[in-house]
Amino acid sequence: MDYLDTFTRDIPISRFTKSNASRTAITWLAACFFILLLTVFTPPAFAQVTVSGTVTAAGSGEPLAGVNIREQGTTTGTSTGGDGTYELTVSGPEAILVFTYIGFKPQEITVGDQRTINVSLEENIKMMEDLVVIGYGEQDRSTLTGSVSSVSAEEIENTPVAGTDQLLQGRAAGVQISTNSGTPGGGIFVKIRGTTSISGGSDPLYIVDGVPIETGNFGLDLGGETTSALADIDPSNIESIEVLKDASATAIYGARAANGVVLITTKRGTDSAPTIEVSSYYGFEEPVNMPDLVSGPQFEMLMNEAARNNGEAEPYANPQNTINTDWAETVFRTGTVRNYDLSLSGGNETIRYAISGSNFKQDGVVEPSTYNRSNARVNLDVNATDKLTMGTSITYSFSNRNRARNNDNITGVLGGVYFLPPNLPVYQDDGSYTKFSIFENPVAAANEVDFDMNVNRLIGNVFGEYEISPGLNFRTSWSYDYNEVKEDRYDNTFTNNGAAVNGSALSSVAIITNWTGENTLNYKFNTGSHNFSTLLGTSIQESEFERTTAQGEQFPSNDFHRIEDAAVQTSSSIGTSWGILSFFGRLQYDYDGKYLATINVRRDGSSRFGDNNRWGTFPSFALGWVPSEEPFFNIDWMNNLKIRGSYGITGNQGGIGNFQALGLWGGDSYTDSPGTSPEQLSNPDLKWETTTQFNIGLDVGLFDNRVTLAYDYYNKNTEDLLLAVPVPMSTGFQELVQNFGELENKGMELAIGADIIQKNDLNWNLQFNIAGNRNKITKLAAPFNVYNRDIYRYQEGYPMYSFYFHEQLGVDPETGEPIFADVDGDGTFNPNTDRKIVGDANPDFFGGITNRINYKNFDLSVFFQYSYGNDQLNWNRFFQEHGGTRNTSYLSSQLDRWQQPGDDTMVPRMTSENYAGNLRPSRFVEDGSYMRLKTATLGFSLPASVLEKLGGISRARFYITGQNLLTFTNYSGLDPEVTATATTQLTRGIEFYTMPQARSIIGGFDITF
Repeated sequence: MDYLDTFTRDIPISRFTKSNASRTAITWLAACFFILLLTVFTPPAFAQVTVSGTVTAAGSGEPLAGVNIREQGTTTGTSTGGDGTYELTVSGPEAILVFTYIGFKPQEITVGDQRTINVSLEENIKMMEDLVVIGYGEQDRSTLTGSVSSVSAEEIENTPVAGTDQLLQGRAAGVQISTNSGTPGGGIFVKIRGTTSISGGSDPLYIVDGVPIETGNFGLDLGGETTSALADIDPSNIESIEVLKDASATAIYGARAANGVVLITTKRGTDSAPTIEVSSYYGFEEPVNMPDLVSGPQFEMLMNEAARNNGEAEPYANPQNTINTDWAETVFRTGTVRNYDLSLSGGNETIRYAISGSNFKQDGVVEPSTYNRSNARVNLDVNATDKLTMGTSITYSFSNRNRARNNDNITGVLGGVYFLPPNLPVYQDDGSYTKFSIFENPVAAANEVDFDMNVNRLIGNVFGEYEISPGLNFRTSWSYDYNEVKEDRYDNTFTNNGAAVNGSALSSVAIITNWTGENTLNYKFNTGSHNFSTLLGTSIQESEFERTTAQGEQFPSNDFHRIEDAAVQTSSSIGTSWGILSFFGRLQYDYDGKYLATINVRRDGSSRFGDNNRWGTFPSFALGWVPSEEPFFNIDWMNNLKIRGSYGITGNQGGIGNFQALGLWGGDSYTDSPGTSPEQLSNPDLKWETTTQFNIGLDVGLFDNRVTLAYDYYNKNTEDLLLAVPVPMSTGFQELVQNFGELENKGMELAIGADIIQKNDLNWNLQFNIAGNRNKITKLAAPFNVYNRDIYRYQEGYPMYSFYFHEQLGVDPETGEPIFADVDGDGTFNPNTDRKIVGDANPDFFGGITNRINYKNFDLSVFFQYSYGNDQLNWNRFFQEHGGTRNTSYLSSQLDRWQQPGDDTMVPRMTSENYAGNLRPSRFVEDGSYMRLKTATLGFSLPASVLEKLGGISRARFYITGQNLLTFTNYSGLDPEVTATATTQLTRGIEFYTMPQARSIIGGFDITF
């Protein structure tokens, strides 16, 4: 039987049977790990030869602290002190000392009869910055033909964020990242070169140390609040992040690469003496902004005015004497954030190791949100023989979230803050919570709902690489990603939800597993000036998901939370899986570093698609020319010039059900009798979304590479969109997922790096990037609207995330009535026909600016992130700028309403007609452009003279960091960056009772022994 057929034949309806593949994978993974740990190497024999000396930097003569010195072939080693000196006892005169230091060329010296060995290390300019991680390998940046952005550990260290994806914001050209909310451990919006699918998945593929990991939101639905599986990875473990953007770079990943690929490499051991690093930071957080709501007297005054304007009696006699409850102050708080890290790394020629552990905890600025994560990581590399290398990377994490109903949820904590009038007290005279309609008292929502989410995560990889002959290597790699999500929620009887059913509880356990096996054959050779690198490989991947949920109501009292104690109990269980089988190859060629070519091809077979289109082929090719290597190139101030271009096809299988191509039957939902009924039509022609991309780029180095520029223009066209298309009613169904629709994304990217000052005591580096993407729907079966009150519209010729409103031109200064555009041109305004697209959430351009300055022992880093031209919907205004048509609270913007002839405002006179429920005024769609001082860090490293006196410490740095310190924007809401409805692919750029991001100040230290 075909491997892929195992996913699409004999599928059980009511239960999910787990394959033995995942058990086999994890058992094999554990076995290999312990074998590696038990690898035996011969301990060194010590002799009576002692050498000492000083290690300095060539050119400047400055002493280098922390240089690793090792006797070759043994575990004997040491490192230089703060003054660059060292002392080491070695086996004898024949011993060879190896001196290594990051950023410098290694040096080997035979001891002989020397007892004092002073060493001058030369900088290795090309060492780290020019080696780029690509799919299934590494490549020198000088011969790279694809578009790849790199972010180093130095750029992101000590940034107080929970998720790895947040570290990329504003640092990689063409990568648009925004935080969905300020919820700790919450979801993140990440798009590389635009959104390439309407209803399919548009998130990039993430690969950590060769492991394709599960990302997504696996938590239970809480309105628009999401969680991020990427938050399980400790950012402090990261060595580098590479973002693959064009088809030449991504096509090697084929069917999952249409949205770009993010390669994350963690820190590994080096051939050096043991190094211990201890780091920690602690700080405080407060909201960037607070809700701008009216006071108690203002609320009653506005309600009286609305009543008068509507010809009704005023409901409040003495507004000036009413109470004033600031509901935001009852649940917003100053939170804390802290992190502890401990790592040990080192090794020799035989074995290298990196072991680390950490704990991160962050309080949300709105009670009771908290995120607490503990991580442990082991990276191990063993040279078993001269030809065989083995290794493993294993990460375990445990995290706990205290969740709350926020973000697109009117019955949550923030919903209560906005809806409850300020003339109500928090508590009644009898001590009970004040209740108001369907809206939850925010203090009750924060204190009387227990909602814990616990996640156990294991990500592991074992590999072996054998050198068959010089240049020819075979590598096998097996990885496993295990994710267990357990959630328990209890609404007690003090809440509206719990009071209605005498206590409500829910318990859920989800298990997500993903195993991958890959085998590659790599051959590198050259003939004269012709250099070749070839790659052939196979990959097999299986992913499984199952969730069991139980619910209970009618509890004896609030002391009982277990569902077994509920009088009414229900439960359900679901399960699903998918698999993919792949074959791929790559050919890289360069002639003398001047003429470059890359060809990729991958063929994927996925269980998700129909029998007629199960397999897809995804090729790409790229060409490059380096004029600066030509004999005729004679521009003194330009030392590097490379022109590159690429074209290719990538695929997307995300965002649809695992069995979307099949005709499905399920339990009878129409009667209580046992039986089955059809649930889904089959579509054997269902296939991949395919994205073709053309890219042309330019890389420039000026003034000895003190200034570098990278420019790219791209055009991406996505065809065969996976969309639910209406079908004839005679089928018994309303729609069927088909391949219909097209999207276009095109844009430009520019990244500039400059070493403005390079002196012994002073260095100033500037990094700047800017990108603009234009998204457009070029083919669609029919326009459609989505979300609350149909405020988003999808239509040919317009971009995704378009806002669909009544265009408000102003307010009549004589009458106070709103003036709306007559869209259909019939001379009158009709709310049913005169709506139009008034803007969209896509920015015109976005990017970041980083300045890093080092002066003697001080370092300063200032990072700005910006977005321009994006519209942001302040949907809070629709509900809290209601003109008296509701009895809920107001935003302060209601105070700008029209009151008398001559008033110039966009807020109409407070009457029922001017605020009718069928009106969608465009004044709520605001300019969401912003520039934010994202992080600023000031650090001080102890000088070598102090470290020498302390003894045993090679580096000690202390710093203070501020995050989200300043935001420059015209947006009137809490945060121009957030999106409330993050659970759907179809909405962006909306604030709706969304927790804002936090402004934080932290202090920390890094100490290396």
